[in-house]
Amino acid sequence: MRIIVVNPILFTPEKGVIPRVRTIKETMMYDLCMAFHRAGHSVTLVAAADYAPVEPEAYDFEVVFLKSVWHRVFQPALLPFMPGVWRFLKNRRGQVDMVLASETFSFSSLIASIILPHQTVVWQELGSHNRKMKELPSRIWYNVIARCFMRKVWVIPRSYVSQRFIREYMPHVGEPVGHGVKVIPSVDMTVEKSPCFITVGQLIPRKNIESIIRKFDSFLSEYPQYAHYKLYIAGDGELRGELDQLVKSLNRAAQIILLGKLPHEELFSYIQKSKASLFDSLRELNMLALMESVVMGTPVVTNRVPFDSEVVEKKRLGIARDHWGAKDLAEILEKNEFYVNNCKQYAPLVTTDAVAQRIIDSFENASTRNR
Repeated sequence: MRIIVVNPILFTPEKGVIPRVRTIKETMMYDLCMAFHRAGHSVTLVAAADYAPVEPEAYDFEVVFLKSVWHRVFQPALLPFMPGVWRFLKNRRGQVDMVLASETFSFSSLIASIILPHQTVVWQELGSHNRKMKELPSRIWYNVIARCFMRKVWVIPRSYVSQRFIREYMPHVGEPVGHGVKVIPSVDMTVEKSPCFITVGQLIPRKNIESIIRKFDSFLSEYPQYAHYKLYIAGDGELRGELDQLVKSLNRAAQIILLGKLPHEELFSYIQKSKASLFDSLRELNMLALMESVVMGTPVVTNRVPFDSEVVEKKRLGIARDHWGAKDLAEILEKNEFYVNNCKQYAPLVTTDAVAQRIIDSFENASTRNR
């Protein structure tokens, strides 16, 4: 199959600032394209030039960076406008079987929908209207532009939340296919669990790491039989100093360890040996770290903010509950084998290779139904 992936925003900038990077090979969308490539498909990735690495690098498939324009109105971190997508897709109109575009609310998705309506798949992550300008642009887009000009495309939601949302506006919506997780083969998948938990995320306000620290502190106090347990915190960010001070003020320096940012192999090793991964974010869409934990055979304890929390609940991959606390940590330990086995059974569905194939299968099944 000849696939073009149009994904202007390769990684999520914080506070609208796009960092300059040395490689795009660690991004989720590059991993997905590699999965298509490994499966024998011809793949091209189209992204905004704002996300290009600082120096040229070699890729295993074609990567095209197109210029975005009118940055004051169409901010590259939110809604990039790449007029070159029109010419690019029009020139390849007879040489493509599937165009995978990100989000319905996107100029690139609209262009693909007009030029190649029956070949376009929109992989929808958003599960609500964009809050910019009191949701007005988003509501106009979904109610007018999407309904009038994008009705023929096939939409694959990335979560049940996205599915419920997009079904209000688009007639052709499939079953959810979430983000894929890149598994490192050298990591031992049979490692035994250790008396520890882990949380993975940037040390920034919306990740709410302080809440996790305080809940773990309460857990140790309420369940003295688990006093030997540790909490590892993997990630770095602006709150590192404050969190260090919090741990010291609680007299938990021996039990709560801030690891900083780790290489993937070392991070996955910590996840695998942990009894559970803990999340308590204030704002999330799909959460890659959550599914990374599941693929590593480690259940999760999370609030219901991440879209993936619904899968956690439906598939019994851990505990998904708002305001979770010490009692839930005790439960995840008491039933750890049950949750671990559920994660191991579900894991094959969310590897990057599996997700790539599920996207293709969804598109082909829709095509055979003559949508």
